[in-house]
Amino acid sequence: MTGYEEFNSVVIGCDHAGFELKNSIKKHMKSKGFIVRDANEHYENPICFVEPAKKVAKTVSETPGTLGILVCGTGVGMSIAANRYSGVYAAILYDDFTAEYSRRHNNANVLVFGSRTMKAQEVLKRIDIFLMQEYEGGKYQIRNMAIDDF
Repeated sequence: MTGYEEFNSVVIGCDHAGFELKNSIKKHMKSKGFIVRDANEHYENPICFVEPAKKVAKTVSETPGTLGILVCGTGVGMSIAANRYSGVYAAILYDDFTAEYSRRHNNANVLVFGSRTMKAQEVLKRIDIFLMQEYEGGKYQIRNMAIDDF
């Protein structure tokens, strides 16, 4: 199984720094056949990262089969906010190795990107790398369960 089978929809959100990159990601995900929901479809300046992060994390937490994607300037604020939700494993995919192992070992379900620290083509490549992986479970599941017990 790959991420293509596990995730049937995507919910995506951004702050003002990530708005342009978010739209590129939306187009990419739609081209792969995903149903894409946008947590903040209209541009406002500024857009505080907290509200879109909450919307995306809440949706992922409550809706099995939904992958979350968040974009802000660095990815840090969004990942901190999203990881406050039970059952959410948000990871900043800052390189290709992290894209692979955030899925294989950590079972990430919210992907986070920094529009000021990453190029669009790198982001789209990392999404594809992530989606081609399978969660390995086993000892990694035990670790995730320990996180859930916090």
